[in-house]
Amino acid sequence: MLYSSLVAASFLLLVSFVLYRQRGFLVSLLPVHLQDRVPPFLQPSPNDAHGGMLGGFFSSSPSSTARYSRLGNFDWGNSIRAGLNSSLFDIEANVRDGDQRSGLDERGAMDIQAIMQQYGVSFDEARLIRHKQILANNNIDPLTGLPLDSKAVTSLGGTVGRGGAAGSSRLP
Repeated sequence: MLYSSLVAASFLLLVSFVLYRQRGFLVSLLPVHLQDRVPPFLQPSPNDAHGGMLGGFFSSSPSSTARYSRLGNFDWGNSIRAGLNSSLFDIEANVRDGDQRSGLDERGAMDIQAIMQQYGVSFDEARLIRHKQILANNNIDPLTGLPLDSKAVTSLGGTVGRGGAAGSSRLP
């Protein structure tokens, strides 16, 4: 009886620790209007800036505190204020033209802003770094755009030159 109570208490303590430690990830799953209502003691701390459930569970890098900044509701104005604008990606022109879209993807914008702060690069360079990371995560060579999977089909065969030009209509 005492042993089972001790096991149950240990399990509850472990679950509580994991939930508290991963509160940044769990809060990010909530809709934005509910994220603003989360009590301050449950708000994600700067150390919770990792990207996934176990992404930063075992690491405690001191640079993670410099990367975290909550963006809140993200529209075109917030994008411009966050420095997510360039001559190649002109958000100010979108605002001037009365663009009806709600703004940049919040998660993507946060990723780009974190890359800008972490590596000290411009907005366009951060977009390129993020794009290459996404390609690499999907098993695609970031330099060539070709799949890294050796079994991937990259052409459908069809050699031009054997037995006439491709598309010729020779009957046997």
